[in-house]
Amino acid sequence: MDAGFWLCSSFFFSSWGDRMWNFAVGLYLIKLTPGSLQLTAIYGAVVFGTIILFAPSIGSWIDRSNRLFVMRTLLLLQNGLIICSALFISLILFRVTSDIKIITFFKVMIIFFGAAANLAFKGEEISISRDWVVVICQNNKDKLTKINAQMRRIDLTVAIIAPIAIGSLMSWISDLSGIGLICGWNILSVFSEYLQLRHVHNIVPELTKKLAKEYEPIPNENEPYVNESINETRFTEKVIQFRIFEKLKFSYIVWKIYRKQSVFLAGVALAVLCLTALGFSSITVGYAYSQSVKEIYVSILFGSGALSGIFGTFLFPFIRNKLGLVKCGVVALGFECTMLLLCVASIWAPGSPSNLKILKKYETESSLNSSFFSHHQNSTKTQLPATTSYSYVSIYLLMVGIVLSRAGLWMFDLTITQLQQENVEEEHRGVVGGVQFSFNSILNLMQYILTMVFFKPEDFGILILISFGAVFTSFIIYIVFSIKTLVKSKLTSTIN
Repeated sequence: MDAGFWLCSSFFFSSWGDRMWNFAVGLYLIKLTPGSLQLTAIYGAVVFGTIILFAPSIGSWIDRSNRLFVMRTLLLLQNGLIICSALFISLILFRVTSDIKIITFFKVMIIFFGAAANLAFKGEEISISRDWVVVICQNNKDKLTKINAQMRRIDLTVAIIAPIAIGSLMSWISDLSGIGLICGWNILSVFSEYLQLRHVHNIVPELTKKLAKEYEPIPNENEPYVNESINETRFTEKVIQFRIFEKLKFSYIVWKIYRKQSVFLAGVALAVLCLTALGFSSITVGYAYSQSVKEIYVSILFGSGALSGIFGTFLFPFIRNKLGLVKCGVVALGFECTMLLLCVASIWAPGSPSNLKILKKYETESSLNSSFFSHHQNSTKTQLPATTSYSYVSIYLLMVGIVLSRAGLWMFDLTITQLQQENVEEEHRGVVGGVQFSFNSILNLMQYILTMVFFKPEDFGILILISFGAVFTSFIIYIVFSIKTLVKSKLTSTIN
């Protein structure tokens, strides 16, 4: 069996643990604070805040370190930290104390360990998708497309099965049984993942080779970031004892590297796409749960979105071969925008709790008869909860729109991933990948900040409109990138 098989096999174990945890934590957080999405939003904000701050540094560390050592460290951190976070959830569920201060401390620990575990997983993703895969494929673009699609297909297949497994366990047995499954999986999978990655490392000699020089992102700087005369001990101390100025300088350097890439605008489009609540994040899971959708049905919808994404991974190689990689992204985003119009329509559909729906009725009644307005406004307020309680049209229209849009989303994600794989130099792969994750997380963080402001289910319609606007803006940015790229390509071919 070739290295690609073992890499995909290891990725399966990693993806299962991550997907299962990300689905479960959204449900656990909403159970800890019934009727509010605020704790879920705080968790998301901390998760993405840590990625913003530390992903570029992790990318730099990946570029400078032995590949196998990097993966061993990240695997141990990710699995261990998830177990710690899950154990603190179990302490609250066991009701070991009624002291509000201690319970608050437990919640802080859940958020802290969960965010750190997610950061370690992002490091694994940067290393595998931006470096290992490229080295294994050895500049074979067709093979690169195939492995990218296979790994995404594995991830999305797991996204169907893992949430259903954990959701069924929580629904039919107990919440604590879900904790048991999460902890057991993370203990066992860490050994399997490492052994498979070590095997890949051994059978692909190129993976053992790294650039001999220290990481120096901008060769023309008057004062290089790493002084080669510093011995290893002093260098380690220097990294540990970063001053604020050095952090700012490092951030400037890595963002400048990212800005100089030919696929910069494509990366911006992907980042802007992250400013959306219209996905199966903990926010959407929490909102669906607040609308009386049971865990098992939430997990089925979650899996349906992944199934749609899998369909997108089969379309990706076909469209890329027919239209080219750049045009494939245009088709993907265009399709996603079209499907998300269903989500916009859900704001005013029967059963929607949205304040915007009430505002629409308010404006309609006001235009018909201003003198009769006060009476109708009161009757609207008293009748709305009954409509919301008995109609699921709105929530299912929202979910259908999200599910169908996943095909376009994952085609676009694969497009940007391969554009960066093909166009970023080896010595900058980790940094560019880290900055991309950081950039994505800045926009994701804005999404969670908005949710902390509009945290009531009645406010979710506002988040839908903001999300659709972000996706459409991403579409415009990518069209600009594609036009520039195609024009440049034609000029180059004309000159040659």
